Amino acid sequence: MTAARLPAVHTNPHWRGCRCVVCGRMYGTDYEGFVCEDCGIDGILDAEYDLQALAALTRTEAAAWSAHPGASGLWRFADLLPVQPEADHHGWNVAGLPPVAAPRLADHLGLRTLVLKDDTRLPSGSLKDRAAAVAVARAVQLGLDHIACASTGNAAASLAVLAARAGLRSSIFVPAAAPRAKLAQLLIHGANLVRVDGTYDQTFEISLGQITANRWYSRNCAHNPLLVEGKKTAILELVRDWGGAPGTAGAAPDVVMVPVGDGCIISSVAKGLQELHTLGVIDRLPRVIGVQAAGAAPLATAWGACTAEPAAMSGREILAAIEPVQPNTLADSISVGIPRNRVKAWKYVARTGGAFLSVPDEAILEAIGLLARLAGVFAEPSGAAGLAGALSARAQGLIGDHDQVAVMVTGNGLKDIDAALKTVTVPEPIPPTA
Repeated sequence: MTAARLPAVHTNPHWRGCRCVVCGRMYGTDYEGFVCEDCGIDGILDAEYDLQALAALTRTEAAAWSAHPGASGLWRFADLLPVQPEADHHGWNVAGLPPVAAPRLADHLGLRTLVLKDDTRLPSGSLKDRAAAVAVARAVQLGLDHIACASTGNAAASLAVLAARAGLRSSIFVPAAAPRAKLAQLLIHGANLVRVDGTYDQTFEISLGQITANRWYSRNCAHNPLLVEGKKTAILELVRDWGGAPGTAGAAPDVVMVPVGDGCIISSVAKGLQELHTLGVIDRLPRVIGVQAAGAAPLATAWGACTAEPAAMSGREILAAIEPVQPNTLADSISVGIPRNRVKAWKYVARTGGAFLSVPDEAILEAIGLLARLAGVFAEPSGAAGLAGALSARAQGLIGDHDQVAVMVTGNGLKDIDAALKTVTVPEPIPPTA
């Protein structure tokens, strides 16, 4: 299959364009660049919508996601996405997962309510399929048939799987230390794999050069502002289904725990909540707390050292406050030394009244076991970081006894078996009986 045989993709009429989070320059929907021309690589763009017009839809159609009742998966939220396919297709039709109530985990944390947004059940086993779906649709709209990215594994797998479904080519750059299970996903789906003997940050730079030189479409979520919009649908789904009352004003958690690497998922979660609040779909803004591994915690470190009001800081002040680190954590998907989406992540989290914190690898490994034993959800280290953060936030008083808490579980444990085996003891075999 080629891109020409895929359904047509159109621009969302409510999408106004993208604004630089550093200098504020606005770009129209016809801009095919990925970052601000004035600010360069740090000039991450942020998609904006005509929320006033969408608010009218919300009032007349009960909720922002009711405008496309025939759509499925993440395209039920097409009014809050930059592009809109004409029809469903295997290459971009993902998501639509219900939340998972976790009463035993809630009891363990001493909470009234704990709900998991379990995206380990998506096609490639991670939340990042949501971003890849938008990448495939946008590439088709632009007439491009080759998509590329840098990744520690999950973004790469999501691209390989959905590109294969759509009949597009994919090139993927990964650090040589990426887990073998993730490499298997890429290769078996026909991706062109380039392993880089270096860090994720170095791998990212190489990918950008190749994307520019070859005019490939960028699936780098920390570089391409439209992909964060796809990830946003995870929180839109959660709010839609919260408490079993879709579209009920005020139906939302009090706190949402999100693992943080490049800052893309947490940006999307906090942004989605803010848009729903602006639209009047929810009557209060949940606090969003970002969780980093202690060995790769530049955002949490800067947040803890900040003496200014976080929500009042400019983009350039945020850039200056966050210093790169040399990452050292077993949670490969959040092993990032300098989060590319750090400005957007900081700004949106601050607006929710949230925070960033860090947890040691030991706490992440403990959370893997708790998720499995008390909720039946098998997560990789980065996927379990949100729960590890919830335990820490509970101890620090950031989560109260009566708070309703949602935890984003972002990646499947089968992607990193070696990490899971660190948490258990494999029994010795017994002799066969006669």
